[in-house]
Amino acid sequence: MVAALRTDAPFWMVWNPAGRAPLHRHGTELSAITEAERLARANPGQLFIVLTTVCARHVVDIMRIDMRANNEPPF
Repeated sequence: MVAALRTDAPFWMVWNPAGRAPLHRHGTELSAITEAERLARANPGQLFIVLTTVCARHVVDIMRIDMRANNEPPF
């Protein structure tokens, strides 16, 4: 499970196309670049790409409200 993160702040991730999906969210571009360089040195020949957020969308689909006084089923 990914840790909670402010949804109004940009973040950066480091992605290796030949590896797993990125999980760590960097709070600064410099932090992500530093990590990409560290990973590239530790894994010669592999590509590490710094990705950044552009926008986000979130839909709240349904809100259920029980209006029955005693919460008994309606049947």
